Amino acid sequence: MTSADQKIKVIGEMAKDAGLIEDPQWLERLNEPVPLWVVLDILLRWIDRTEPDSGPYD
Repeated sequence: MTSADQKIKVIGEMAKDAGLIEDPQWLERLNEPVPLWVVLDILLRWIDRTEPDSGPYD
């Protein structure tokens, strides 16, 4: 396993532990492309967890 593969695995585990990835099968498919809506959903959930209630996203 290369250092890049290890880094990807660590990032996937961190995302799972943070509740950003709910389906554990994603950990086996971290190198696959995902639709933009998946990335946006993860980012919006992260924002919700890190920012106090500040209103809409725009």
